[in-house]
Amino acid sequence: MKKTTSANSLNEQGTKLKRGLGLVDLWSIGVGALIGGGIFTVIGPAVEEAGPALFIAFLIAGAIAFLSSMSYAEMASIWPYQGASYAYAKFAFAPISKDLGKLVALWCAGLYFLSFIFAAGAVNLSFAGYFNFIFPSLSPVIVAPIVSILLTALLLVGIKATGKVNTFFSIIQVLALFAIAIIAFLANPGGPFEYVDFLPNGWTGVFAAVALIAFGQMQVEAVLTLGEEAKNPRRNLPLAQLSALGTVIVLYTLTGYGVISAATPDDLAASAAPLSLAMENVLPGAGAILIAIAALTATGTSTIGCLLGSSRMLYAAAREKAAPSVFAKVGDKSGVPTNAILLTGALAFLTTFTSVFGYSAAIGILVSAAVFSNWFMMALMNVALIVVRVTRPELKPKFRYPLNFKNIPILAILATLACLWILTYIATIPLLIGIGWIVLLTIWYFAYARNKWEYLGEEEMANLTHESIDN
Repeated sequence: MKKTTSANSLNEQGTKLKRGLGLVDLWSIGVGALIGGGIFTVIGPAVEEAGPALFIAFLIAGAIAFLSSMSYAEMASIWPYQGASYAYAKFAFAPISKDLGKLVALWCAGLYFLSFIFAAGAVNLSFAGYFNFIFPSLSPVIVAPIVSILLTALLLVGIKATGKVNTFFSIIQVLALFAIAIIAFLANPGGPFEYVDFLPNGWTGVFAAVALIAFGQMQVEAVLTLGEEAKNPRRNLPLAQLSALGTVIVLYTLTGYGVISAATPDDLAASAAPLSLAMENVLPGAGAILIAIAALTATGTSTIGCLLGSSRMLYAAAREKAAPSVFAKVGDKSGVPTNAILLTGALAFLTTFTSVFGYSAAIGILVSAAVFSNWFMMALMNVALIVVRVTRPELKPKFRYPLNFKNIPILAILATLACLWILTYIATIPLLIGIGWIVLLTIWYFAYARNKWEYLGEEEMANLTHESIDN
């Protein structure tokens, strides 16, 4: 017998979230999540692959992410609910098969959860690396777990407090990155083009760098997972997501150009704090410290974005009992999913200890596993939008993917292929981790979730969130 649940019963169970995020808050969460992962965490490994052509890799990764983000944006304006791709997959594939919709939704929830837990661990390690640059006596192995605990505690306070702190730090890091790019460019305008070997590893190296840089762009969904904590979500979610990604693509490209202008690719690749190294070369003393401080705020906000997204994805699945319902519990005063935050925070804490295998090796494995999970999910979301356009042509979203032929978004097809292409550059171990996780999720669906699932349809979700969805 299929189980159903009602919006009223959910509210009585204490699963109703509080709306406290305006457009600027949502934008800052998006920017914060994207900058910390893409610039301060992977720029060293990426420049080792791309060499002086680093900025081109940033442009390519940004273009692919932006194309996919428009698929997310259109579905967010139709279904602005907690869990983002979890909800989009469930409703998009349902006209084909309700079972298919639920299975793909569970894949999305699980892939997102895995990728952002790994991402949080990687970014915490990056935070600790920059902290060690300022305070050499404090080991990253000690600092990273402490940072993980403190940021988890912040999320437990409530979404308003988290949003305001995140906005403040996001503004600092945006200004800092513009300063890096301008100072470095003025010091050496020719920059990357002055190197005789512009493509030391050929285009293969550039594409390998794209796969690493994709770690930064992959967090485009962080904002959308907060659909039921956002004000006027049908408008603000797509706008915040696209504007945050656009802001960050510009910053990525300028910074990628600037750091090669300020330091050699070999030196950048060997450094645990490459931006600080670049600034030390063009602005000795104060420059490196200022950038290290900016890196701390950026990697901190990136971890916040990871933990927000993964905990809300878990909450969305638990609300329908696709995951244990204990993770759908919302704190009476905080209005946040307390148990989901505690679990994601604990797992992120544990991933920081991968540093015992070596700092660079830990970053590489965590980043690559996260990239596989999230970009496979991006491919699924592009396919989901195409399915929606074919099966639900009557829908009139507030945001619509441009350049359509007979109602089919042509660029979404290209974005799907590009996302799958990126996956071919993932190393074997993280690739096997991602594929193994999909197999485990499928087993979980048939062994547990399928029979316990208390499916919330579109009308029930609208009733559950109708109070302020259009305010």
